[in-house]
Amino acid sequence: MILVNPQTAFQWTGPLDIKGVPMKGIREKQGHSFTRVGYLAGKKHHECDPDEVGSVHRQQLRPLSKPTLMQARQEYAERQVPVFPHYFIIEPTNVCNKVCPFCTINVMDRKDADGKAVKGFMQWATFMKLMEETWHYSVYGISLYQLGESFLWHGKDESGQKLDISDMVNAAKRVGGFRAVNLSTNGDVPNLACILDSELDDLIISIDGVTKNVYEENRPGASGLETFERTIDRVHEFLELKQQRGLSKPFVRMQIINKDNTADQIVDFIRYWIEVPGVDDVFVKDLDSMRSWLGSAVVDDEEDRLKAERVEQMACQHLFAIGSMVVNGDLNGCCHDAQNQLVQKVTLPDGRVGNANIHDMTFADWWNGPFMTQLRNEHCE
Repeated sequence: MILVNPQTAFQWTGPLDIKGVPMKGIREKQGHSFTRVGYLAGKKHHECDPDEVGSVHRQQLRPLSKPTLMQARQEYAERQVPVFPHYFIIEPTNVCNKVCPFCTINVMDRKDADGKAVKGFMQWATFMKLMEETWHYSVYGISLYQLGESFLWHGKDESGQKLDISDMVNAAKRVGGFRAVNLSTNGDVPNLACILDSELDDLIISIDGVTKNVYEENRPGASGLETFERTIDRVHEFLELKQQRGLSKPFVRMQIINKDNTADQIVDFIRYWIEVPGVDDVFVKDLDSMRSWLGSAVVDDEEDRLKAERVEQMACQHLFAIGSMVVNGDLNGCCHDAQNQLVQKVTLPDGRVGNANIHDMTFADWWNGPFMTQLRNEHCE
């Protein structure tokens, strides 16, 4: 991924001093990973390469990740569309307790066939309908988050039993057939521990600041209250419980977005969280401008121009590799789409015009249908 903010992001070319351990970080598609296992190895054995130790460890935990990614890259390079996506991004809820300025939830404007706002919590039957279909294909990973805070999700199954996000995680594994399930959270929720008894593989906790003022700029509470101390306390409590129970899963990634007001805090962020037991890696995530929806609110016009010059001819990889479904079961071409701009309009049985939805068609039919085919062709022109 190419930086959208090269003029304001923190950039480095050599190893960083992480409390005496030189670490450059492991480059991934969306940023750099600094692993705790590599850091601890570097403290104990000065001659070792901590990033190499961390990379090998991660590959051992996720042996299918690299070959799946390489297959996706090959398919994209040849503009081949798999019969069914290997990866999904699903929206359990588009309700959030934060109003982060870089999130498209701030401009969300989705409507159903009756013109009503699409907002709330995914129905269990909607989620399970997709899971029952994915079971029949060679799926690999699923992210159970889009615009909302997934730990706020709650629902009921057909018997009326109350459910939380851990039930979605388990269903994705047991019914959906996914090998890797991950969640992302802002950490400011009281029920983080609910997933410790689930089959969750990876958990991203986005803090985005070392100091209170920077955190509150990036993660302001929807209620207007300042929540920095409460969030840090909740995350530490969760990590301590994971450590006390001797759990290796979920793999916990502490994340900071690389942007103008975090640039001078990134090294301190790595140094702080990499020493906390229960943390598996610290991730410096590249900023996404979300320009199609947020305009110049996140990245100014000049920085956006610099990136546009470099990726002008690059078709969106999402359209060739990732399936996406929002909270009411609508199928969309992009997980960031907050305004129903990339959904297929269809005529419903009662004559109304609505959006393509998992309750009206299979995901496979939509993925291989005329709407997505045209969208891919437009990106490749």
